[in-house]
Amino acid sequence: MTQHIEKVEKQRRSNRLAVWRKGVKFMLGERIDEGADVKHLTIYNDDSQTTEYLKSDRKTEIIPSPHSQDELVDMMMGDENKTAEAMIRRAGEQ
Repeated sequence: MTQHIEKVEKQRRSNRLAVWRKGVKFMLGERIDEGADVKHLTIYNDDSQTTEYLKSDRKTEIIPSPHSQDELVDMMMGDENKTAEAMIRRAGEQ
């Protein structure tokens, strides 16, 4: 029975990680080539990057995450703990 519980928890963590990885950490849009093109950089929670050029035929550049699966799980758990701490602090201030 414990093996089943462990498999279920592992799958839940994997599903949460997939959703968390898609979250946006940072976005930047900038004009390049004297306004002839727009470069749009998106950095996701897992530190992967996407660079899009909006006014030209340049291909979208995708840089994968430099972290291992275990590192990503640790990063996700850290973010969830920070969110929970902030919610508790706000509740305590009211």
